[in-house]
Amino acid sequence: MQNKSLERDHQKASVSPAGVNPVDETVVRLEARIKKLGDICNELNPYAPVSDEFKKRLREFNIMEFEDPFKITNALLRLLEDSIDELHQLRPLSPEEMMKENLR
Repeated sequence: MQNKSLERDHQKASVSPAGVNPVDETVVRLEARIKKLGDICNELNPYAPVSDEFKKRLREFNIMEFEDPFKITNALLRLLEDSIDELHQLRPLSPEEMMKENLR
């Protein structure tokens, strides 16, 4: 009897009122964040001045230091690594994905 109650509580806790699993929502949010951070990393030119538009994008991630391109790079990489780690905790890599990662 108690196991069925615990099972129902777990099912309720793992699905939001809209019927969406919060873990799935977090995975989608993290994937979007990783893509956005990756795009910013690819566009960053440490030898060019940081444009106002680029500063706006950096502010979205709470990066407020714009004078030192190496501080910007380090902050971006730290955010990217933390986001990837969090994603892998929620959704471990499949064997196929692991093979792709090992080939890089």
